[in-house]
Amino acid sequence: DYLVVNVSSPNTPGLRDLQAVEVLRPVLQAVRTAADEATAKAGTSPVPLLVKIAPDLTDEQIDEVADLVGELGLDGVVAVNTTIAHDLGEGGLSGPPLLARGLDVVARLRSRLGPEAVLIGVGGITDPADALEYLAVGATLVQGYTGFIYVGPGYARRIGRQLAADADRRRRHGEEAVA
Repeated sequence: DYLVVNVSSPNTPGLRDLQAVEVLRPVLQAVRTAADEATAKAGTSPVPLLVKIAPDLTDEQIDEVADLVGELGLDGVVAVNTTIAHDLGEGGLSGPPLLARGLDVVARLRSRLGPEAVLIGVGGITDPADALEYLAVGATLVQGYTGFIYVGPGYARRIGRQLAADADRRRRHGEEAVA
């Protein structure tokens, strides 16, 4: 289980404005406090808290979010949501056009946050090779949506099996597994 504060959806007016760290800080602090109080009351372990960001942030903004994640002791980042950088009308664009930027954002976050942060790579994952690329640049986990829509219910199983086969092959050859 984990909680994600998604301030990156292009479909909710004004939501992406919350990605500015001066606005994001009190939101994340409030969610962290509420989550900690709920788990303490229930007598359960603290739930990991991540923030989901857009691919349309500048590198400087990504660094600011990463620094805030570290400052507040959040568990990590989900990178990336859909992009508004397209000429197809309203709403966010998903799928293969996001892959390159998603990989760049995850690599940047890993460099900034270090090895302990949880990074969930999402955006443009249509096959096992895309998932492996995310893991290779520093993602801890991967998510997919558009690939599932186009590939169908076997999407996750296909990717999972290939990732497991790749890890097994690497172990047999004395290499470090990507994931």
